[in-house]
Amino acid sequence: MNRPNISRRDFLRMSAFAAGAAALAACTPAAPAQPAASNAAGSSNAAAPAKSPKEIRYASFDWFAYVPGIKWDEFNQKEAFSQYKEVAADVDLKWEPHGDGWQTKVLTNMAAGTAPDVMASWPPITNTWAEKKQLLNVQPFVDVDIPDAKDKFLKTAWEQTWDPVTQVRMGLVTDIDVTSIYYSKPAFEEAGVPLPTKDWTTDDYTNAAIKLTKKDASGAVTRWGAQPRPDFALGYFYYVNAFGGKVRDDETMMECKLGEEPALQALEWIRTNMWDVNCFGQNNQISATGIPNTWTGVLPAGILASAERSADQFFALSDGLPEGAWNIAHIPAGPKDRACMGSPDLWSLYKGVVDRGNQDAAWQFLKWLGTSEYYQDSIASKAGRIPGLISAADKWPKTLRTIDGKLGPVELEVILDQLKTGEARAPELFRFQSVADELLNPALEAIYVEGKAKVDTLKEVAAKVTDAQKEALKRAGGS
Repeated sequence: MNRPNISRRDFLRMSAFAAGAAALAACTPAAPAQPAASNAAGSSNAAAPAKSPKEIRYASFDWFAYVPGIKWDEFNQKEAFSQYKEVAADVDLKWEPHGDGWQTKVLTNMAAGTAPDVMASWPPITNTWAEKKQLLNVQPFVDVDIPDAKDKFLKTAWEQTWDPVTQVRMGLVTDIDVTSIYYSKPAFEEAGVPLPTKDWTTDDYTNAAIKLTKKDASGAVTRWGAQPRPDFALGYFYYVNAFGGKVRDDETMMECKLGEEPALQALEWIRTNMWDVNCFGQNNQISATGIPNTWTGVLPAGILASAERSADQFFALSDGLPEGAWNIAHIPAGPKDRACMGSPDLWSLYKGVVDRGNQDAAWQFLKWLGTSEYYQDSIASKAGRIPGLISAADKWPKTLRTIDGKLGPVELEVILDQLKTGEARAPELFRFQSVADELLNPALEAIYVEGKAKVDTLKEVAAKVTDAQKEALKRAGGS
């Protein structure tokens, strides 16, 4: 089946639910948190020694930067590494791009003891690494060097650096991605629809989407009013929270609650607007328009009047639309709550740094990445992303407007408000996410992508997911 084009970052993030989290089902039961950082690394694998206690291998992504003209690998090697030399002159930094197929390669290298010292990634991939006992628990370092960490980092981002299964701190926050609504102001004005406000609701959203939808003389839709994020876990499930429901329980992370009434109401609201009313564009309909990029290109092409997307749209929309023609809005509030995706990227320490003897140097570098004003500001100015450090995140809107003056009228502060009010939050992942995906994804595709099933089928599917989670725990040695 056709899927909409999306940013590479989101493609990799979505693929992680299957590829990265698949390892969870075969993992051993969670080990208790270790009392000291050096003990948290315990493993029978012999790590390849560093050339010196001051050598640090840093693995990240070449494609990380959104800012036009900036290459992330060049920035790090030519500028950032030189800056760090002023802090630690004797450290030898080595850049290692993750490259294609990196999820599998990293796990293979971890098992062989050859993984890089500092690695960029995101949940749930990092949770898989923790479950495989391949990460150094940085909590003991944080306790000593960053005792006020929970006050320094954006709340939802910092909370997601903690793995609830293994009870370890998986790393420090790089940046955070947030889902907001991006909308065409001329489309709203043309249809006579009031622009979105912070107080708008799902009812307002539906009514606006209906009025914003345009059809030609034959009755074919030429512009849809809206489109939820085209991925289930990072888009649709937040509306479950907004309607007062849960995806799964918080205690065991294994009981699927998508068959309960609040969840069913939320998911039926999406299905109705997508298939019965069709004011929400279906994934296949958007793909069939033939526009080259259905992630950033829908507003400039006039295919959608509004779209729920990640915080990676700014420069693309600035290039594709006249200044002042678009803006950002909060995700609408449901009957009980307002929620959207707030998912961070992290830097983690491979446990092998203990045996390699460069543990202290690797931590000092990691701490600099996560807490130095220079590097966190660079996350905004060089990559265009929202830094994890609160002090740097607060400057992010001004930084983007300095890079591109056409962003002046855009309410970038909406995204910071989503973070600070708790609207942006972590996805409710299952204890064994890949096991849940095997049952949920086909059911959700039948409902939303194919339009062949009713939402009520999730009652039966939810019960199967819960049973499958229990079976997976048994296979993992739990009870």
